[in-house]
Amino acid sequence: MMQQPPGREGACAALSARIDAWRKGTGGVVLVSAEAGMGKTMLLNWVESTLAADAVGSAVRVDCRPSIGAINTSAIQPLQPFGVAIDKLFLQSGQAARKRLALNIGMSVLASIPIAGDLFYAVKAISQDVNEYKRDTAALHEKKRSAVSECVSTLRTLAEKSPFVLLVDDAQWSDSQSVEVVRQLATALTSTPLLIIWAVSPTIVQRSNLALATLMRTEEIRASTVHLEPVDLHHVLPIIQAIIPSAVVPDNIIATIFERSGGNPGIITEYVKFIQGAGHLRPDGSFDERAFDSVRLVSSEHPATDVILRDISEEDSVTLSLCASEGQEFTAFLQAALTNTDVLSTIRTLRRLQTSTGLIRSIGARTRYGVKSTAFEFVQSFPFTFFLHRPEYEERKDIHQRIAEILSREYEATQIEELRGQLAVHVAAHSAEAGDNTAVERMLVTAAVEAELHGAPEIASYINAEILPLYAGALFGQPSDDGNHTIGVEHSTETDDESSSRAHQPIGVVVREISDAIIQGRASDARVIAIRVLETHSGLSRHERVLLTCLASRACIELSMLEDAEALMRPISTLSDISPSDHCLMKNIEGAIALARGNSDLAAAHLHEAARLAEQLPVHVRVMTLGNIIVHLRAIGDISVDRYENTVRRLASVHGWPGVRTDLGL
Repeated sequence: MMQQPPGREGACAALSARIDAWRKGTGGVVLVSAEAGMGKTMLLNWVESTLAADAVGSAVRVDCRPSIGAINTSAIQPLQPFGVAIDKLFLQSGQAARKRLALNIGMSVLASIPIAGDLFYAVKAISQDVNEYKRDTAALHEKKRSAVSECVSTLRTLAEKSPFVLLVDDAQWSDSQSVEVVRQLATALTSTPLLIIWAVSPTIVQRSNLALATLMRTEEIRASTVHLEPVDLHHVLPIIQAIIPSAVVPDNIIATIFERSGGNPGIITEYVKFIQGAGHLRPDGSFDERAFDSVRLVSSEHPATDVILRDISEEDSVTLSLCASEGQEFTAFLQAALTNTDVLSTIRTLRRLQTSTGLIRSIGARTRYGVKSTAFEFVQSFPFTFFLHRPEYEERKDIHQRIAEILSREYEATQIEELRGQLAVHVAAHSAEAGDNTAVERMLVTAAVEAELHGAPEIASYINAEILPLYAGALFGQPSDDGNHTIGVEHSTETDDESSSRAHQPIGVVVREISDAIIQGRASDARVIAIRVLETHSGLSRHERVLLTCLASRACIELSMLEDAEALMRPISTLSDISPSDHCLMKNIEGAIALARGNSDLAAAHLHEAARLAEQLPVHVRVMTLGNIIVHLRAIGDISVDRYENTVRRLASVHGWPGVRTDLGL
């Protein structure tokens, strides 16, 4: 069993007390809060080692992954750490048990597993086909919408059958649904043998995870938080001897290391490895007293790693930069595709780098992007960050563009909607780094729709309100700064020339073209383009099909082809599992059709439903709906229209959309 980390005796005692309670059937949630290098991972390693041969239960280790570029992919993947944990529990059991659990858990938790793979096939072996399983499960829709409560129930059920401790590292990157699961479990495990140890960096939490920051301020979590502070001077020698058991270290070396490290165990470890590698450790284990005098040390918190990095060849540096561009965890499958080599050659190269540098390590076969492949990870954050930023600007853009293209092919090829939603997150992140805003927008819309369908409206709202506006807003019809805006039609200001290759254009470009045609009075052209794309474009997602159908129907309304408009809307009006944003758009179009027919009561009913849905949607969707309500109220001479006009006037002024006021005569 691993020895207690030096200087962390208090934290180990606190965790030991919780583990003893867990062995007696009392679970709970413990937060380990500390900055980088303070020993969170080492503490989790110690817990995992302590429980390795435990007779009561087992430990399940999960790491949340950091952002890819500007987009925090973990934060917009519902239930990411818990999905991985359930996946690992499956892997620890036999195939028969996996099948039973697959049926008991249901598709919504299976779909939450990042880049779901093997578990879908476990379900498929029973139900023959995932789509058939989804059609035959009458309660699926409600189960998706209650994903958090279902996950809580699943974890408790699994723990009651086989107690386990869930260790989550780098949990500052976790999504809001996972935070909600932790919140619910914090007070619900008094008689359940499930212990969750949640390790976080408080600085990153405050900067990028509002849900977790709020949870950490609650009384229950504050009472169960273990803080790791810098170690004292007398702990430096035990840390050194944990690395070099026979070490005899002069007091001046200990004092220098403590002064330069600030009591950070991770930095102390780096200095010890540097001194050892630089030849200042004698055969008897004694340190050279002049170690810091005789060698000019680059000012860095990572001296040992700095030496390794300077010795890596250009060719190997390029390989590691490609790996870092995929993420802190990377796959042989994607690296082989990036370098145009076969997977076996790629694995041999990565294994050689693992042996020669120690910067990466294999974590075995994993299903990622819908493909089962050997996965690797960077052992430390510093080399990952170093190689991530090593390529120049143009090189980084090209690498991320190629990754996005590879993952886009997987996205187009899969027929599993849940897998599409998970792939969309990664395509969006890499496309953002490549500067392809159209692809980012399209993929973020898909991710938001999937989040809605799986009971994560707060994640969908976060995508729509915080991330999507940064990438133009063409698919959701974000009004643009130049004021061009139309009510009931989603569009942006860009236009594209007609082309015979429209079927191969990104959907966002096609949507712009159709929307602009309607704005410019070319409704006939818009109708033809929309219908042609619906009939010929392969691989349309449900959201894209609904959006294009609504645009085609809107064009028909402009042409007074009301029968055609109704015929177009009829098939999508019966769809299940559509997102609130799509439902709101459909109700706006149906209200416009009813108003064009002179059926004021029906128009009011549709627009009332659209307004109800729009309350929880981005502001531009609310403005679109309010605009249609204004048009309706004016048509029937309702004096209450003033109230709606004032609201839209205020929103348009606040958000800088003068075109909205122009279109509505405000």
